[in-house]
Amino acid sequence: MDFLKYSKIYLIIGAIAVLASLFCIFHFGLKLGIDFEGGSSLSIGYKTERPDVLKIKEALSQIEGLQGVEVQPVGQSEVIIKINKKDISNETYNNIIAELKKTGEIEESSAGIETISPLIGKELKEKTIIVVLVSLLAMLIYIALAFKNVSRPVTSFQYGFSSTLMLFHDLIIPLGVLAVLGYYAGAQLTIPVVTALLTIVGYCINNTVVVFDRIRENILKNKAMSYEEIVNKSLNETFARCVNTSLTVLFTLGALYYFFSNEESLKYFTLTAGIGVFVGIFSSVFLASPLLVYWLGLRKKKV
Repeated sequence: MDFLKYSKIYLIIGAIAVLASLFCIFHFGLKLGIDFEGGSSLSIGYKTERPDVLKIKEALSQIEGLQGVEVQPVGQSEVIIKINKKDISNETYNNIIAELKKTGEIEESSAGIETISPLIGKELKEKTIIVVLVSLLAMLIYIALAFKNVSRPVTSFQYGFSSTLMLFHDLIIPLGVLAVLGYYAGAQLTIPVVTALLTIVGYCINNTVVVFDRIRENILKNKAMSYEEIVNKSLNETFARCVNTSLTVLFTLGALYYFFSNEESLKYFTLTAGIGVFVGIFSSVFLASPLLVYWLGLRKKKV
């Protein structure tokens, strides 16, 4: 299979997807959860088995002025209700309890409300940005060092820069989808979603490294072949492995999404991770290595 035949088309598709995602992020914005924005957290225990999460959310939707509600199940009989509202009045609190009583018999003595400070949310935002940037920088340094002995005809820095660029591609697209879902369906950027993004960083770089490592092996074994031929040969040798391993992860995430779609935290964790893994297949196979070949072609033209 000639992977490089339509490499320019693949690169254009990747660029369009990134630009569209950036547009969605800046146009719609990312809806931050109370982990980042601050709000209130209400813990409720049921005397019997906890009712369905959708039933609880439907009951709470009847309360006027109660926006940004997230219901997180805990164990068999408890729920944590997170609200994007820092000050819950006694009237609102009583309305919440009244509506929850309609869903089942609750332990009123277990009900407790806590306020999450926006200062904590600000600190989380700053640390999250630092973690993502440090992860991307660490990947760049790792790839550059791993390929320092392979300098024909592409430098180790270009390998590292290409892989980091692909990680940016793999992170921006899920965030763009999340921005659209946040605008139309109320999806929020929460700690589980950030965890999914970091999972994407670790998983997608693995596929890219597998391809790059095979290129390194073939460069040493096939010194008479051109770089384009080596890249195409390496992609053919690793394609099935990259797709099969990614599909196993997607099947698992699909099962999680299907069986736990009522749980808000798991729902958007699996959705974000699934989108990231899917676009990661595309970037690892059709973008990362062809990008190196494209850069090499530009360099040859200048010479």
